[in-house]
Amino acid sequence: MKFSEFPFLRYLLFFMIGVLLYPKWSFLTLEILMTVLGVLYLVYCVLVVRNKLLKTYQFKVAIPILAYFQLFVLGLTFTFLRDLHNQKDHLIHQTNRSEMYLAIALANDEPKPNSTANSVRLLMQKDSTDQINHIRGEVLIYHKLEESISPGDLLIISGNPERIAPPNNPKEFHYANFMERQQITHSQFVNDKVLKVGESSIQPIEDYFLALRAGIMEKMDLLILDKYANQVAKALLLGQKKNLEKEVNDAYVTAGAMHILAVSGLHVGIIYGFFFLFVKPFRLQVGKRVLYLSVIILLIWGYALLTGMSPSVMRAATMFSIMALAQMKSRSPSIFNAIALSALILLVYDPFLIFAVGFQLSYLALAGILLIQPILVKLWTPKSKVVEYIWQISTVGIAAQLMTFPISAYYFHVFPSYFILSNLVAIPGAFLIMSFGVPFMLFAQIPFLAKPLAWITEWLIRIVNQLIFGIQELPFAKIEEIFLRPDFMFAYWLILVLALLLATKPEKWQLYGIVVVLLGFGFLRFEKIFKEERNDLMIYSLNKGFSIDFQEKYYFDFEVPESDFGYKVMPNRLSSFGREKYPLIAFKDESDMKIFLPNQKKPLVLKELKSLEIDESFREILTFEQGDWQQQIPFTDFRSRDKAYKLALK
Repeated sequence: MKFSEFPFLRYLLFFMIGVLLYPKWSFLTLEILMTVLGVLYLVYCVLVVRNKLLKTYQFKVAIPILAYFQLFVLGLTFTFLRDLHNQKDHLIHQTNRSEMYLAIALANDEPKPNSTANSVRLLMQKDSTDQINHIRGEVLIYHKLEESISPGDLLIISGNPERIAPPNNPKEFHYANFMERQQITHSQFVNDKVLKVGESSIQPIEDYFLALRAGIMEKMDLLILDKYANQVAKALLLGQKKNLEKEVNDAYVTAGAMHILAVSGLHVGIIYGFFFLFVKPFRLQVGKRVLYLSVIILLIWGYALLTGMSPSVMRAATMFSIMALAQMKSRSPSIFNAIALSALILLVYDPFLIFAVGFQLSYLALAGILLIQPILVKLWTPKSKVVEYIWQISTVGIAAQLMTFPISAYYFHVFPSYFILSNLVAIPGAFLIMSFGVPFMLFAQIPFLAKPLAWITEWLIRIVNQLIFGIQELPFAKIEEIFLRPDFMFAYWLILVLALLLATKPEKWQLYGIVVVLLGFGFLRFEKIFKEERNDLMIYSLNKGFSIDFQEKYYFDFEVPESDFGYKVMPNRLSSFGREKYPLIAFKDESDMKIFLPNQKKPLVLKELKSLEIDESFREILTFEQGDWQQQIPFTDFRSRDKAYKLALK
């Protein structure tokens, strides 16, 4: 495999560099970017035309460099255009409070524990000065209306949307950034202060598929009666995982089978391959071939819209569309070029997709399957067809895990021990479920067809669920509390690439490269061993309960809800603690709790189990705000719940 044979990989690489470096270069204006792009393009054209006129090939280095710099600047430019902060009429730039605003609903209602959520797009706003402004932006509203809100509903909403708050604790999931990359920056609890004033269609195609999805989900509720089977059917067939109960979610995560519940290349590939079972496009005449493949492309994108256009399904739909377009001319396109081109198209559409976990996992898993799985398959050739089939599926899972392990462990801090076993259940199971589930969705409105198809689909899901829950119950089913630093992830992938090169075309420099990377990584980790011990006391900001860390070694937790502990406490504790972890001793009297710190004369006192008392033994107090530790605050401003605090002992 020669890198030069895959031009779109090179194009993608330099475009991605522009996207990734945009946060450091965001001070550039659109005028500057367009000027630089224009100059680069002009010089590039002059050199190319000169070579053509003189029938020579000079500037062999300058021309490619100019081309790659154009791609780099294009990455910066498209990211600039997508960045909400560069849209002057966006809600994030509004300084006056909103009294009420006109908005249009973009989605169906989503049930929450205490309310119902929906996303709306702002059209006009009346602010506190009674001025009416045209405004852009999307708001996540929470309401308690008896009547549901549907896509296209025009709404007048009272009140002022608030900016989604950044995390209150270090290493906590940055929900505000996550939502901003989906173009949502504000939220508001509106209760019943919503008035429907009409309907409008600003996204007719999306609204059609949203209504279609809602109708299919209603049929699932009527015909798939088992609670867990119903939830898995909505996730596996329609990509709707938000209502998965914790027991189901945990079982699939522990078993390493969560990928079948995220509509992705597996699902789209099954649909794509289904049509090839009956008709081989290369056997058709050109006109019929073009028509047949065009229908397949439309169906694939229809399914992508139906399932919510997640990054993984967009990747698969784009890639298969490119392959189908090539097959219209009886060509067999390079799979690597198709993958790179699909990623490039998606990043041009939305550069911030590069930060989406689904996008990263989808492309890394596919790269692992294409690069690593063929090497693994050659290690053993079973004589039995059944054993060979099992070996093929197992190598697919191993290859995908080898490539995606750093990302999945970095985000989710878990590694499924029995992922090979779960793939033997999940992949054939997903194929069988889709074989009956997709026809069920197509014929959901025809009772005599929908009922038997729903019954078969339900029982197939129940069987798969039983097997997945069984795998979850096996001893040591998952390795928890994993934390990977970025330097480890970089070293891991570098070693993996060198190992792949060593396995395909062995040379000494690859082995030397692996040794150098290992030594370099070891040197970086060496400094942590001799890091000076700090007497810092970390106090977490929680909705309920109390958590502290001391000296990045000792911890104390009191009545912390599981959700708060998992999202607010554990990410920072995993990143800062070493191998040594010790619980602090505490004693409770009638109303207070005393927490004893090692080598400290006075205990900490948790007054009435709510607020922490501090004294002059602390020399400084830092608060965690806007994603970083801020300057020292006076002792009088200390509150032990509203923010995360770092207290340094004298």
